[in-house]
Amino acid sequence: MMNLIACASLPSDFQTKPSHALETAGAQPTRIGQWVGNENAKYPGLSGFHPLSDGLDAFVARLALIEAADQTIDAQYYLYHDDLVGQLFLQYLLRAADRGVRVRLLLDDLAITGLDEALAIANEHPFFEVRLFNPLATRGWGRAVQLLTQFDRANRRMHNKSFIVDNQLAILGGRNIGNEYYRNSAVEFADLDMVHRGVVVPQISREFDRYWNSPLSYPAESLINRTITSEDRQQLKNDLTKAADSREGQQYISRLNQALLLEHIASGWGRWYWGDVSVYADEPGKILAPVSDHWCWGGGSVYADEPGKTLSPVPDQSTQLFPRLLPYLDGATSELVVFTPYLVPGKEGVKYFADLVNRGVRVVLVTNSLASTDVAIVHAGYSKYRKDLLAAGVRLIEVKTQAANGKVHKTITGSSRATLHAKFFIIDRRYLFVGSANLDPRSALLNTEIGAIYDSPAMAKDFISGLGQLDSDGFWELKLTDSGIQWFDCNPQCRAISNIDPESSVFTRMGIGILSLLPIEQQL
Repeated sequence: MMNLIACASLPSDFQTKPSHALETAGAQPTRIGQWVGNENAKYPGLSGFHPLSDGLDAFVARLALIEAADQTIDAQYYLYHDDLVGQLFLQYLLRAADRGVRVRLLLDDLAITGLDEALAIANEHPFFEVRLFNPLATRGWGRAVQLLTQFDRANRRMHNKSFIVDNQLAILGGRNIGNEYYRNSAVEFADLDMVHRGVVVPQISREFDRYWNSPLSYPAESLINRTITSEDRQQLKNDLTKAADSREGQQYISRLNQALLLEHIASGWGRWYWGDVSVYADEPGKILAPVSDHWCWGGGSVYADEPGKTLSPVPDQSTQLFPRLLPYLDGATSELVVFTPYLVPGKEGVKYFADLVNRGVRVVLVTNSLASTDVAIVHAGYSKYRKDLLAAGVRLIEVKTQAANGKVHKTITGSSRATLHAKFFIIDRRYLFVGSANLDPRSALLNTEIGAIYDSPAMAKDFISGLGQLDSDGFWELKLTDSGIQWFDCNPQCRAISNIDPESSVFTRMGIGILSLLPIEQQL
Protein backbone atom coordinates (compact mmCIF):
# COMPACT_ATOMS: atom_id res chain seq x y z
CA MET A 1 0.00 0.00 0.00
CA MET A 2 2.74 2.46 0.95
CA ASN A 3 4.58 1.73 -2.29
CA LEU A 4 1.44 2.35 -4.32
CA ILE A 5 0.92 5.72 -2.63
CA ALA A 6 4.56 6.70 -3.05
CA CYS A 7 4.48 5.89 -6.76
CA ALA A 8 1.06 7.40 -7.51
CA SER A 9 1.21 9.61 -10.59
CA LEU A 10 -0.76 12.65 -11.60
CA PRO A 11 -3.67 12.20 -14.01
CA SER A 12 -3.12 12.77 -17.71
CA ASP A 13 -6.47 11.72 -19.21
CA PHE A 14 -8.22 15.05 -18.96
CA GLN A 15 -8.64 18.14 -21.08
CA THR A 16 -8.66 21.73 -19.95
CA LYS A 17 -10.16 24.60 -21.86
CA PRO A 18 -8.02 27.74 -21.77
CA SER A 19 -9.75 30.83 -20.46
CA HIS A 20 -8.67 34.42 -20.13
CA ALA A 21 -9.42 37.63 -18.32
CA LEU A 22 -12.34 39.79 -19.32
CA GLU A 23 -11.42 42.07 -22.21
CA THR A 24 -11.15 45.74 -21.31
CA ALA A 25 -14.03 46.73 -23.58
CA GLY A 26 -16.28 44.18 -21.91
CA ALA A 27 -15.24 45.33 -18.45
CA GLN A 28 -16.07 48.99 -18.92
CA PRO A 29 -19.90 48.62 -18.70
CA THR A 30 -19.67 46.78 -15.35
CA ARG A 31 -20.53 48.66 -12.17
CA ILE A 32 -16.89 48.77 -11.14
CA GLY A 33 -15.85 49.71 -14.67
CA GLN A 34 -18.25 52.63 -14.70
CA TRP A 35 -17.08 53.84 -11.31
CA VAL A 36 -13.33 53.65 -12.01
CA GLY A 37 -13.58 54.81 -15.61
CA ASN A 38 -14.08 58.53 -15.03
CA GLU A 39 -11.25 58.78 -12.52
CA ASN A 40 -8.92 56.60 -14.59
CA ALA A 41 -9.49 58.91 -17.58
CA LYS A 42 -7.94 61.77 -15.62
CA TYR A 43 -4.64 59.84 -15.48
CA PRO A 44 -4.08 58.39 -18.98
CA GLY A 45 -1.36 55.77 -19.14
CA LEU A 46 -1.00 55.64 -15.35
CA SER A 47 -2.19 53.35 -12.58
CA GLY A 48 -3.87 54.11 -9.30
CA PHE A 49 -2.96 52.21 -6.13
CA HIS A 50 -3.83 52.28 -2.48
CA PRO A 51 -2.21 50.34 0.41
CA LEU A 52 -4.33 48.06 2.56
CA SER A 53 -2.40 47.79 5.82
CA ASP A 54 -5.29 47.05 8.18
CA GLY A 55 -6.32 43.39 8.11
CA LEU A 56 -10.01 44.04 8.77
CA ASP A 57 -10.23 46.53 5.90
CA ALA A 58 -8.20 44.23 3.63
CA PHE A 59 -10.75 41.44 3.99
CA VAL A 60 -13.76 43.74 3.77
CA ALA A 61 -12.27 45.13 0.55
CA ARG A 62 -12.24 41.64 -0.93
CA LEU A 63 -15.82 40.96 0.13
CA ALA A 64 -16.95 44.34 -1.23
CA LEU A 65 -15.34 43.64 -4.59
CA ILE A 66 -16.93 40.18 -4.76
CA GLU A 67 -20.34 41.70 -4.08
CA ALA A 68 -19.77 44.37 -6.73
CA ALA A 69 -18.54 41.94 -9.41
CA ASP A 70 -20.68 41.73 -12.53
CA GLN A 71 -18.72 39.42 -14.84
CA THR A 72 -15.48 37.87 -13.51
CA ILE A 73 -13.54 37.12 -10.32
CA ASP A 74 -10.02 35.65 -10.45
CA ALA A 75 -8.36 34.59 -7.19
CA GLN A 76 -4.91 33.01 -6.78
CA TYR A 77 -3.54 32.02 -3.36
CA TYR A 78 -0.82 29.92 -1.76
CA LEU A 79 -2.71 29.18 1.49
CA TYR A 80 -6.47 28.78 1.88
CA HIS A 81 -7.59 27.83 5.39
CA ASP A 82 -10.85 26.17 6.34
CA ASP A 83 -11.56 28.78 9.03
CA LEU A 84 -13.90 31.75 9.40
CA VAL A 85 -12.16 33.87 6.77
CA GLY A 86 -11.93 30.96 4.33
CA GLN A 87 -15.59 30.09 4.82
CA LEU A 88 -16.78 33.69 4.41
CA PHE A 89 -14.65 34.10 1.29
CA LEU A 90 -16.11 30.92 -0.23
CA GLN A 91 -19.66 31.91 0.67
CA TYR A 92 -19.32 35.26 -1.09
CA LEU A 93 -17.67 33.66 -4.14
CA LEU A 94 -20.53 31.17 -4.42
CA ARG A 95 -23.05 33.99 -4.14
CA ALA A 96 -21.29 35.75 -7.00
CA ALA A 97 -21.38 32.55 -9.08
CA ASP A 98 -25.12 32.29 -8.37
CA ARG A 99 -25.46 35.76 -9.96
CA GLY A 100 -23.74 34.47 -13.11
CA VAL A 101 -20.26 35.84 -12.34
CA ARG A 102 -17.49 33.59 -13.66
CA VAL A 103 -15.26 32.62 -10.72
CA ARG A 104 -11.78 31.13 -11.26
CA LEU A 105 -10.05 29.99 -8.05
CA LEU A 106 -6.42 28.87 -8.40
CA LEU A 107 -4.80 27.40 -5.28
CA ASP A 108 -1.46 25.85 -4.50
CA ASP A 109 -2.26 22.25 -3.66
CA LEU A 110 0.05 21.65 -0.71
CA ALA A 111 -1.83 23.39 2.11
CA ILE A 112 -5.49 22.71 1.35
CA THR A 113 -5.84 19.55 3.43
CA GLY A 114 -9.46 19.06 4.47
CA LEU A 115 -10.88 21.31 1.75
CA ASP A 116 -11.39 18.72 -0.98
CA GLU A 117 -15.12 18.31 -0.40
CA ALA A 118 -15.85 22.06 -0.26
CA LEU A 119 -13.75 22.67 -3.38
CA ALA A 120 -15.46 19.81 -5.20
CA ILE A 121 -18.88 21.27 -4.38
CA ALA A 122 -17.83 24.73 -5.55
CA ASN A 123 -16.32 23.25 -8.71
CA GLU A 124 -19.69 21.68 -9.60
CA HIS A 125 -21.18 25.14 -10.05
CA PRO A 126 -21.47 26.05 -13.75
CA PHE A 127 -19.91 29.47 -13.08
CA PHE A 128 -17.23 28.34 -10.60
CA GLU A 129 -14.00 26.58 -11.60
CA VAL A 130 -11.20 25.42 -9.28
CA ARG A 131 -7.68 24.48 -10.35
CA LEU A 132 -4.82 23.21 -8.18
CA PHE A 133 -1.20 24.11 -8.91
CA ASN A 134 1.59 21.50 -8.75
CA PRO A 135 -0.65 18.99 -6.97
CA LEU A 136 0.06 15.73 -5.21
CA ALA A 137 -1.74 12.82 -6.84
CA THR A 138 -2.78 11.32 -3.51
CA ARG A 139 -5.44 12.89 -1.32
CA GLY A 140 -6.07 12.29 2.39
CA TRP A 141 -3.54 10.67 4.72
CA GLY A 142 -1.36 9.39 1.87
CA ARG A 143 -0.30 12.94 0.97
CA ALA A 144 2.35 12.94 3.69
CA VAL A 145 3.93 9.81 2.24
CA GLN A 146 3.94 11.24 -1.27
CA LEU A 147 5.34 14.54 -0.04
CA LEU A 148 8.39 12.68 1.22
CA THR A 149 8.84 10.41 -1.80
CA GLN A 150 8.39 13.27 -4.30
CA PHE A 151 10.04 15.92 -2.18
CA ASP A 152 12.05 17.62 -4.92
CA ARG A 153 8.90 18.54 -6.84
CA ALA A 154 6.49 18.90 -3.92
CA ASN A 155 8.86 21.29 -2.16
CA ARG A 156 8.41 23.83 -4.97
CA ARG A 157 5.28 25.90 -4.43
CA MET A 158 3.18 28.66 -6.00
CA HIS A 159 3.50 31.44 -3.41
CA ASN A 160 1.65 34.05 -5.54
CA LYS A 161 -1.32 36.03 -4.21
CA SER A 162 -3.59 37.97 -6.53
CA PHE A 163 -7.28 38.90 -6.65
CA ILE A 164 -8.93 40.58 -9.66
CA VAL A 165 -12.54 41.63 -10.23
CA ASP A 166 -13.96 42.44 -13.68
CA ASN A 167 -10.39 43.17 -14.84
CA GLN A 168 -10.90 46.64 -13.32
CA LEU A 169 -9.66 46.42 -9.73
CA ALA A 170 -6.94 44.06 -8.46
CA ILE A 171 -5.23 43.29 -5.15
CA LEU A 172 -1.62 42.11 -4.84
CA GLY A 173 0.44 41.61 -1.70
CA GLY A 174 1.36 39.24 1.08
CA ARG A 175 -1.99 38.06 2.41
CA ASN A 176 -3.34 34.54 1.94
CA ILE A 177 -6.88 33.48 2.90
CA GLY A 178 -6.93 32.71 6.63
CA ASN A 179 -7.88 34.26 9.97
CA GLU A 180 -4.37 35.38 10.93
CA TYR A 181 -4.11 37.70 7.92
CA TYR A 182 -7.29 39.64 8.70
CA ARG A 183 -7.24 40.40 12.43
CA ASN A 184 -9.08 37.31 13.64
CA SER A 185 -6.43 35.15 15.29
CA ALA A 186 -4.35 34.84 18.43
CA VAL A 187 -1.35 35.32 16.14
CA GLU A 188 -1.84 38.40 13.97
CA PHE A 189 0.17 38.76 10.78
CA ALA A 190 1.12 42.39 10.17
CA ASP A 191 0.77 42.45 6.40
CA LEU A 192 0.33 44.65 3.37
CA ASP A 193 -1.73 44.53 0.17
CA MET A 194 -2.10 47.04 -2.63
CA VAL A 195 -5.36 47.59 -4.50
CA HIS A 196 -4.91 48.71 -8.11
CA ARG A 197 -6.81 50.41 -10.89
CA GLY A 198 -5.89 51.69 -14.34
CA VAL A 199 -3.44 50.25 -16.85
CA VAL A 200 -1.70 47.94 -14.36
CA VAL A 201 -4.78 45.75 -13.83
CA PRO A 202 -4.56 43.97 -17.20
CA GLN A 203 -0.89 43.24 -16.39
CA ILE A 204 -1.97 41.45 -13.22
CA SER A 205 -4.70 39.60 -15.13
CA ARG A 206 -2.18 38.40 -17.71
CA GLU A 207 -0.04 36.91 -14.95
CA PHE A 208 -3.08 35.14 -13.52
CA ASP A 209 -3.96 33.77 -16.96
CA ARG A 210 -0.42 32.50 -17.43
CA TYR A 211 -0.69 30.41 -14.25
CA TRP A 212 -4.31 29.41 -14.81
CA ASN A 213 -3.57 28.04 -18.28
CA SER A 214 -0.26 26.42 -17.33
CA PRO A 215 -0.04 22.62 -17.61
CA LEU A 216 0.98 22.74 -13.94
CA SER A 217 -2.57 23.83 -12.98
CA TYR A 218 -4.88 20.81 -12.76
CA PRO A 219 -8.69 20.94 -12.80
CA ALA A 220 -10.05 20.04 -9.39
CA GLU A 221 -12.25 17.28 -10.86
CA SER A 222 -9.17 15.47 -12.22
CA LEU A 223 -7.78 15.09 -8.70
CA ILE A 224 -10.70 15.04 -6.26
CA ASN A 225 -12.58 11.82 -6.86
CA ARG A 226 -15.55 11.75 -4.53
CA THR A 227 -19.28 11.54 -4.89
CA ILE A 228 -21.02 14.69 -3.72
CA THR A 229 -24.52 14.19 -2.31
CA SER A 230 -27.30 16.68 -1.72
CA GLU A 231 -26.61 16.25 2.00
CA ASP A 232 -22.98 17.30 1.43
CA ARG A 233 -24.12 20.43 -0.38
CA GLN A 234 -26.59 21.31 2.35
CA GLN A 235 -23.98 20.74 5.05
CA LEU A 236 -21.54 23.09 3.33
CA LYS A 237 -24.28 25.71 3.00
CA ASN A 238 -25.09 25.35 6.70
CA ASP A 239 -21.42 25.64 7.68
CA LEU A 240 -20.94 28.79 5.62
CA THR A 241 -24.11 30.36 7.02
CA LYS A 242 -23.00 29.54 10.57
CA ALA A 243 -19.65 31.21 9.94
CA ALA A 244 -21.34 34.35 8.60
CA ASP A 245 -23.75 34.48 11.55
CA SER A 246 -21.01 34.12 14.16
CA ARG A 247 -19.95 37.11 16.25
CA GLU A 248 -16.60 37.30 14.48
CA GLY A 249 -18.23 36.93 11.07
CA GLN A 250 -20.59 39.79 11.80
CA GLN A 251 -17.60 42.03 12.56
CA TYR A 252 -16.63 41.81 8.92
CA ILE A 253 -20.15 41.93 7.52
CA SER A 254 -21.24 44.91 9.64
CA ARG A 255 -18.17 46.81 8.41
CA LEU A 256 -19.08 45.86 4.86
CA ASN A 257 -22.66 47.07 5.33
CA GLN A 258 -21.70 50.50 6.66
CA ALA A 259 -22.01 51.88 3.13
CA LEU A 260 -23.23 50.83 -0.27
CA LEU A 261 -20.62 48.63 -1.87
CA LEU A 262 -19.32 50.97 -4.52
CA GLU A 263 -19.56 53.92 -2.13
CA HIS A 264 -17.48 51.89 0.29
CA ILE A 265 -14.89 51.32 -2.41
CA ALA A 266 -14.88 55.00 -3.33
CA SER A 267 -14.85 56.52 0.13
CA GLY A 268 -13.48 53.81 2.41
CA TRP A 269 -10.03 53.45 0.90
CA GLY A 270 -8.84 57.00 1.41
CA ARG A 271 -6.14 58.35 -0.83
CA TRP A 272 -5.29 56.90 -4.21
CA TYR A 273 -1.74 57.36 -5.46
CA TRP A 274 -1.08 57.57 -9.20
CA GLY A 275 2.06 56.66 -11.12
CA ASP A 276 3.87 54.05 -13.17
CA VAL A 277 3.60 50.45 -11.97
CA SER A 278 5.45 47.41 -13.31
CA VAL A 279 4.30 43.89 -12.41
CA TYR A 280 6.88 41.10 -12.23
CA ALA A 281 6.31 37.39 -11.67
CA ASP A 282 8.21 34.14 -11.97
CA GLU A 283 7.38 31.78 -14.81
CA PRO A 284 5.15 28.92 -13.62
CA GLY A 285 7.77 26.48 -14.92
CA LYS A 286 10.32 27.79 -12.42
CA ILE A 287 9.26 24.98 -10.08
CA LEU A 288 10.57 22.41 -12.59
CA ALA A 289 14.00 24.00 -12.97
CA PRO A 290 17.20 22.63 -11.47
CA VAL A 291 18.03 24.72 -8.42
CA SER A 292 21.02 27.02 -8.68
CA ASP A 293 23.64 27.15 -5.94
CA HIS A 294 23.19 30.92 -5.79
CA TRP A 295 20.32 33.31 -6.03
CA CYS A 296 19.69 36.93 -6.86
CA TRP A 297 23.02 38.21 -5.52
CA GLY A 298 24.90 36.25 -8.19
CA GLY A 299 25.18 33.04 -10.17
CA GLY A 300 23.01 31.77 -12.99
CA SER A 301 20.19 29.31 -13.10
CA VAL A 302 18.53 27.06 -15.62
CA TYR A 303 14.79 26.82 -16.10
CA ALA A 304 12.01 25.97 -18.51
CA ASP A 305 9.10 28.36 -18.76
CA GLU A 306 6.64 25.50 -19.27
CA PRO A 307 6.82 21.73 -18.73
CA GLY A 308 7.81 19.75 -21.77
CA LYS A 309 10.21 22.35 -23.11
CA THR A 310 13.94 21.78 -23.18
CA LEU A 311 15.74 23.16 -20.16
CA SER A 312 18.14 25.85 -21.23
CA PRO A 313 20.44 28.29 -19.47
CA VAL A 314 19.21 31.85 -19.23
CA PRO A 315 22.10 33.98 -17.97
CA ASP A 316 20.10 37.17 -17.34
CA GLN A 317 17.09 35.35 -15.82
CA SER A 318 14.96 38.12 -17.34
CA THR A 319 11.69 36.25 -16.90
CA GLN A 320 12.17 35.58 -13.20
CA LEU A 321 11.18 37.96 -10.45
CA PHE A 322 14.35 38.54 -8.40
CA PRO A 323 16.77 39.38 -11.21
CA ARG A 324 14.28 41.95 -12.49
CA LEU A 325 14.22 43.65 -9.09
CA LEU A 326 18.00 43.86 -8.81
CA PRO A 327 18.40 46.92 -11.07
CA TYR A 328 16.22 48.90 -8.68
CA LEU A 329 18.33 47.82 -5.71
CA ASP A 330 21.56 48.39 -7.62
CA GLY A 331 20.37 51.88 -8.48
CA ALA A 332 19.90 52.96 -4.85
CA THR A 333 21.92 56.10 -4.12
CA SER A 334 20.83 57.16 -0.65
CA GLU A 335 18.49 54.74 1.16
CA LEU A 336 17.09 51.21 1.07
CA VAL A 337 14.47 50.10 3.61
CA VAL A 338 13.38 46.45 3.46
CA PHE A 339 10.56 44.75 5.35
CA THR A 340 10.69 40.97 5.10
CA PRO A 341 9.38 38.40 7.59
CA TYR A 342 11.96 35.84 6.51
CA LEU A 343 15.48 37.17 5.97
CA VAL A 344 18.23 34.73 4.94
CA PRO A 345 20.73 36.81 2.95
CA GLY A 346 23.57 34.30 2.75
CA LYS A 347 27.19 35.40 2.50
CA GLU A 348 26.58 36.96 -0.91
CA GLY A 349 23.66 38.97 0.41
CA VAL A 350 25.72 40.29 3.31
CA LYS A 351 28.39 41.39 0.85
CA TYR A 352 25.76 42.97 -1.38
CA PHE A 353 24.38 45.09 1.46
CA ALA A 354 27.91 45.94 2.62
CA ASP A 355 28.71 47.23 -0.85
CA LEU A 356 25.59 49.42 -0.77
CA VAL A 357 26.63 50.85 2.60
CA ASN A 358 30.13 51.50 1.30
CA ARG A 359 28.57 53.48 -1.56
CA GLY A 360 26.86 55.71 0.96
CA VAL A 361 23.44 54.01 0.91
CA ARG A 362 21.63 53.83 4.27
CA VAL A 363 20.40 50.22 4.50
CA VAL A 364 17.64 49.31 6.98
CA LEU A 365 16.42 45.71 7.26
CA VAL A 366 13.28 44.97 9.28
CA THR A 367 12.39 41.37 10.08
CA ASN A 368 10.93 39.14 12.77
CA SER A 369 12.60 38.58 16.11
CA LEU A 370 12.97 35.10 17.54
CA ALA A 371 9.97 35.87 19.75
CA SER A 372 7.74 37.00 16.88
CA THR A 373 8.71 34.62 14.08
CA ASP A 374 6.27 31.90 13.07
CA VAL A 375 9.00 29.80 11.36
CA ALA A 376 11.82 29.09 13.78
CA ILE A 377 13.99 27.24 11.27
CA VAL A 378 14.10 30.34 9.03
CA HIS A 379 15.15 32.43 12.01
CA ALA A 380 18.02 29.96 12.48
CA GLY A 381 19.13 30.68 8.93
CA TYR A 382 18.94 34.43 9.56
CA SER A 383 20.49 34.67 13.03
CA LYS A 384 23.95 33.55 11.95
CA TYR A 385 24.22 36.57 9.61
CA ARG A 386 23.18 39.26 12.12
CA LYS A 387 26.67 40.07 13.35
CA ASP A 388 28.06 40.33 9.81
CA LEU A 389 25.19 42.60 8.72
CA LEU A 390 25.72 44.90 11.69
CA ALA A 391 29.48 44.94 11.14
CA ALA A 392 28.81 45.97 7.53
CA GLY A 393 26.91 49.03 8.73
CA VAL A 394 23.39 47.75 8.08
CA ARG A 395 20.71 48.97 10.49
CA LEU A 396 18.92 45.85 11.74
CA ILE A 397 15.46 46.02 13.33
CA GLU A 398 13.37 43.17 14.76
CA VAL A 399 9.63 43.06 15.46
CA LYS A 400 8.38 42.67 19.02
CA THR A 401 5.58 40.25 19.80
CA GLN A 402 3.47 42.97 21.40
CA ALA A 403 3.57 46.73 21.12
CA ALA A 404 3.74 48.87 24.23
CA ASN A 405 0.49 48.84 26.19
CA GLY A 406 -1.08 46.60 23.55
CA LYS A 407 -2.00 49.65 21.47
CA VAL A 408 -0.83 48.44 18.08
CA HIS A 409 -1.60 44.76 17.72
CA LYS A 410 -5.33 44.29 18.28
CA THR A 411 -7.65 41.82 16.57
CA ILE A 412 -11.41 41.49 16.47
CA THR A 413 -11.01 38.82 19.15
CA GLY A 414 -8.78 40.91 21.43
CA SER A 415 -5.04 41.34 21.83
CA SER A 416 -2.78 39.08 19.84
CA ARG A 417 0.81 38.09 19.36
CA ALA A 418 2.20 39.99 16.39
CA THR A 419 4.36 38.58 13.63
CA LEU A 420 5.57 40.45 10.57
CA HIS A 421 4.33 39.05 7.26
CA ALA A 422 4.50 42.10 4.95
CA LYS A 423 7.06 42.04 2.17
CA PHE A 424 8.02 45.43 0.77
CA PHE A 425 10.98 47.71 0.25
CA ILE A 426 11.49 51.42 -0.38
CA ILE A 427 14.35 52.77 -2.52
CA ASP A 428 15.54 56.38 -2.32
CA ARG A 429 12.07 57.45 -1.17
CA ARG A 430 10.85 57.03 -4.72
CA TYR A 431 10.40 53.36 -5.67
CA LEU A 432 8.46 50.78 -3.67
CA PHE A 433 8.16 47.05 -4.13
CA VAL A 434 5.17 45.18 -2.67
CA GLY A 435 4.52 41.51 -3.29
CA SER A 436 4.67 37.92 -2.10
CA ALA A 437 8.46 37.45 -2.15
CA ASN A 438 10.59 37.16 0.97
CA LEU A 439 14.31 37.93 1.03
CA ASP A 440 15.37 34.29 1.27
CA PRO A 441 16.53 31.42 -0.96
CA ARG A 442 13.09 29.79 -1.00
CA SER A 443 11.47 32.78 -2.68
CA ALA A 444 14.40 33.28 -5.01
CA LEU A 445 15.04 29.69 -6.04
CA LEU A 446 12.17 27.34 -5.17
CA ASN A 447 8.77 29.03 -5.07
CA THR A 448 7.06 31.20 -7.65
CA GLU A 449 6.33 34.79 -6.62
CA ILE A 450 4.64 37.96 -7.85
CA GLY A 451 5.04 41.64 -6.99
CA ALA A 452 5.02 45.15 -8.36
CA ILE A 453 7.34 48.15 -8.44
CA TYR A 454 5.69 51.54 -7.88
CA ASP A 455 7.32 54.78 -9.01
CA SER A 456 5.65 57.05 -6.45
CA PRO A 457 7.65 59.56 -4.39
CA ALA A 458 4.40 60.62 -2.69
CA MET A 459 3.60 57.11 -1.44
CA ALA A 460 7.24 56.48 -0.51
CA LYS A 461 7.27 59.67 1.55
CA ASP A 462 4.09 58.63 3.37
CA PHE A 463 5.49 55.16 4.05
CA ILE A 464 8.71 56.58 5.45
CA SER A 465 6.75 58.97 7.67
CA GLY A 466 4.76 56.04 9.00
CA LEU A 467 7.97 54.15 9.76
CA GLY A 468 8.73 56.63 12.53
CA GLN A 469 7.29 53.90 14.75
CA LEU A 470 10.48 51.95 14.10
CA ASP A 471 12.09 53.78 17.01
CA SER A 472 9.25 53.06 19.42
CA ASP A 473 6.40 50.72 20.25
CA GLY A 474 6.70 47.53 18.22
CA PHE A 475 10.40 47.10 17.41
CA TRP A 476 13.83 46.38 18.85
CA GLU A 477 17.01 47.69 17.24
CA LEU A 478 20.14 45.53 17.21
CA LYS A 479 23.57 47.07 17.66
CA LEU A 480 27.05 45.58 17.66
CA THR A 481 28.99 46.39 20.82
CA ASP A 482 32.28 45.21 22.32
CA SER A 483 30.35 42.46 24.12
CA GLY A 484 28.54 41.32 20.98
CA ILE A 485 25.01 41.98 19.73
CA GLN A 486 22.72 43.93 22.02
CA TRP A 487 19.01 44.59 21.67
CA PHE A 488 17.83 48.15 22.28
CA ASP A 489 14.33 49.23 23.23
CA CYS A 490 13.68 52.71 21.86
CA ASN A 491 10.40 53.34 23.65
CA PRO A 492 10.70 56.03 24.84
CA GLN A 493 14.53 56.20 24.95
CA CYS A 494 17.00 53.90 23.26
CA ARG A 495 18.47 51.72 25.97
CA ALA A 496 20.11 48.31 25.87
CA ILE A 497 17.80 45.70 27.34
CA SER A 498 19.44 42.38 26.47
CA ASN A 499 22.43 40.66 24.91
CA ILE A 500 20.31 37.62 23.99
CA ASP A 501 17.13 37.33 21.94
CA PRO A 502 14.44 39.06 24.02
CA GLU A 503 11.36 37.19 25.20
CA SER A 504 12.87 33.81 24.31
CA SER A 505 13.63 30.79 26.46
CA VAL A 506 16.99 29.12 26.80
CA PHE A 507 15.55 25.99 25.19
CA THR A 508 14.32 27.97 22.18
CA ARG A 509 17.72 29.59 21.73
CA MET A 510 19.44 26.20 22.03
CA GLY A 511 17.13 24.79 19.37
CA ILE A 512 17.86 27.71 17.04
CA GLY A 513 21.59 27.17 17.57
CA ILE A 514 21.28 23.52 16.57
CA LEU A 515 19.12 24.29 13.55
CA SER A 516 21.59 26.91 12.35
CA LEU A 517 24.22 24.17 11.97
CA LEU A 518 22.16 22.14 9.52
CA PRO A 519 23.12 22.41 5.80
CA ILE A 520 19.63 23.40 4.69
CA GLU A 521 19.97 27.11 3.94
CA GLN A 522 18.93 26.65 0.31
CA GLN A 523 15.56 25.31 1.51
CA LEU A 524 14.77 28.27 3.79
